[in-house]
Amino acid sequence: MSEENKESKIEPAPKVSASETTKDPAKSAAVKAEAAAKAAAEAARAEAEAEAALAKAAAAKAAAEAAAEEEYKAIAAEVKAAATKAPTFTNLRKGEEIFRREMGEPEFFLAKKDRFPRPVLSSDEQDELTRKVEIPTDNTPKYIPQHVLSPEFGGMSNYESGVGKFLEETKQKLKKLKSDPNASEKDIITTQQEIEYLESIYENYFIGMNVFRTAKGGRNKLRE
Repeated sequence: MSEENKESKIEPAPKVSASETTKDPAKSAAVKAEAAAKAAAEAARAEAEAEAALAKAAAAKAAAEAAAEEEYKAIAAEVKAAATKAPTFTNLRKGEEIFRREMGEPEFFLAKKDRFPRPVLSSDEQDELTRKVEIPTDNTPKYIPQHVLSPEFGGMSNYESGVGKFLEETKQKLKKLKSDPNASEKDIITTQQEIEYLESIYENYFIGMNVFRTAKGGRNKLRE
C-alpha cells in the first residue's frame, strides 16, 4: 500500500517540445551577432578617433615647424644684415684706423706695410749710456746752508710751524678743560697725552734738523 502511494506521488517530467529546442540556438546566435556588431562599431569609432588625433598632431607639428622656420629665417636675416653693415673702424684701404680723422689725429700708420719697428735706442745711444754707467759720477746737489731755510719763516720750517700751532691749540684746550667743572677726567688725560705726543715729534724733528741749521751758522744767520 505504501509502495503504491509512493509511485502515485512521483510526477512525470515535463516534455520539451521540438519548437522550443529549435528557438534557443537561434536566439543565442542573434545575441552573439548583435554583440559582434556592437564591438565592430566600437572598434570603428575608436579607429576613427585615433586617426583624427593623429591628423591633429600632424597639423600641430607642421605648424610648429613652420613657426620655427620663420623664426630661423628672421634671425638669419638679422645676422646677415649685421654682417653686411659697414664697420666704422676701417678706412677705404681696408686697414684699421688707429687714429681718428675727425679728431685731427695723424694717419702715418696708413703706410705701415712699408715700415718696420724702430728700436728704442740706437747703437750709438746704447754705447753712450753704457759708458756713463761704467764711469759713475756724483750728481748729488751741493750743500748750501743758506738755502735750507727761507728767511721769511724766521728760521723755522713749515713742519715745525704746523706742529707748534697744533701744540699751542692743544694746550689751550687743556687749560679750558681744567677750568671747566663739567669736563671728564678722560678728556683731560687724552688731551695731556696729545700734548706729550706733539712735544715729542717737535723735539725729534728739531734734533734731526739741527745738524743742518747749525752748520756754518745757518739758523743763527737767518735770525740775525
